[in-house]
Amino acid sequence: MGARSRHTRRRGRRGASAQRRGVALIMVMVITTVLAAIAADLENETQVNIRAAANARDELQAHFHARSALELELFVLRFQSMIKGVLGNFIPVPLFELSGVLVSSDTMKGLLSGDGPHHEDEAKKGSYALNQPFGDFQGSFWIEEVVDENRKINLNSEGFGVGCQNFMHLLMAAVFDDPKYDVLFENLGDSRDPIRNRLEVIANITDWVDGNDTVDPVCIITQDTSGSGPSEDTRYNHLPYNANYKPKNGMLDSLAELRLVPGVNDAFMRLFARYFTVWSDTAGISMQTADPWMIQAVIRAIQVGPPQPGDAEKFQKFEQERALMMAMPPPLNKLSMPVFKQLLQSAQIPYDDAKLTQLDQKKFIRFDDISSVYRITAVGRVNDASSKITIVWRDNRAQGEIYYWREE
Repeated sequence: MGARSRHTRRRGRRGASAQRRGVALIMVMVITTVLAAIAADLENETQVNIRAAANARDELQAHFHARSALELELFVLRFQSMIKGVLGNFIPVPLFELSGVLVSSDTMKGLLSGDGPHHEDEAKKGSYALNQPFGDFQGSFWIEEVVDENRKINLNSEGFGVGCQNFMHLLMAAVFDDPKYDVLFENLGDSRDPIRNRLEVIANITDWVDGNDTVDPVCIITQDTSGSGPSEDTRYNHLPYNANYKPKNGMLDSLAELRLVPGVNDAFMRLFARYFTVWSDTAGISMQTADPWMIQAVIRAIQVGPPQPGDAEKFQKFEQERALMMAMPPPLNKLSMPVFKQLLQSAQIPYDDAKLTQLDQKKFIRFDDISSVYRITAVGRVNDASSKITIVWRDNRAQGEIYYWREE
């Protein structure tokens, strides 16, 4: 019995020892797992911090790339202003039209290396893979767009005339009058009449800016010379979402403010915002730099009769003739009033000569060089980071003046 008892006790001690070793192994495994999780978490946090720091660095460099493009563009515009009076008749294209080529890191790399312009970045502008070095930085920059604001209709200007001589109304009607926009205007007013709703939108835009309290009759089009009308406030009685405000009766601070005008919605802005500005200094539209769609609106304003099915083909002919004219050596490539009339006749576009003469004499359209206000969009990009700066800059022949600044 004694020997058996001792054997049993030894087996019990061996079992307890094995059990303790099993518990220790489990504890070691648990501790190892916890430490591994902590280490993985610390590594992940470190990687996130490193990536965040790299992104912050790239964003800062991209911002200064965009600033570099912007400063170079302002230099080009100042240089253009300096030579305008001396060489203006011998430069077929305004320099700002060439900004996409002149102001870019590709061009600067070529100048600095002496090997000519590089185009390796050109195809990558739409991607996020720009890693080519420029100076001590990575990435690239370029000018995305330079727009001459003088080529548009200035909604803040009173220089287009007043009352039944307000040629801004005539030009706005020409922008809207294409029958393809009927579906849009059927839903922009209280009625389903697209013609009436067009007139209401024109009146609403004018009433937002003018200083009186009555609805503008748009009498240059309607011939309504009664001189009185309902209150402007009636157009704001049934605004969407129960909004409650009155017309501003003051100048527009930005083009986006048009969205507060009854009848103006996102579809309207997508189609027509490009025709308008609130920045330019002069009332007249610069015909020298105007885009084809703006020139087409001017032609519609002076065209005899309503829009016709063959108008698109006639305008295409007009643009072909204008392209041939612009390819001629200076100063024959400059668009003037006589040349404009000749192009209209070549394209067989019937026009009201009295209206055209009035538009020209009262400087509602300008054939001289009046470009002075530009909207500039500069882009900088480094790896996945990009920066876009948009400004509106006025050339006052001194240091220039910035009207608007936005960073994205």
